[in-house]
Amino acid sequence: MEMVSTIASLITDVVNFAGGLLLLFGAVTLGTNLKDHNGPGISSGAWSIAGGVLIIAVATYFGTLTVS
Repeated sequence: MEMVSTIASLITDVVNFAGGLLLLFGAVTLGTNLKDHNGPGISSGAWSIAGGVLIIAVATYFGTLTVS
């Protein structure tokens, strides 16, 4: 069972990292499009931020699950 928990922890870490990258990408997109007053780009950046937060939340929840 230790191997399963190690794999679950690795998956959680990788998905958290991916969510963080998406959140960072969304923040940069949002910031640059706010500067240019680009409506569709602002929307895209905001949705990327929301997606990154959701991915991080799901990965965190996945990390709390236990295998018995």
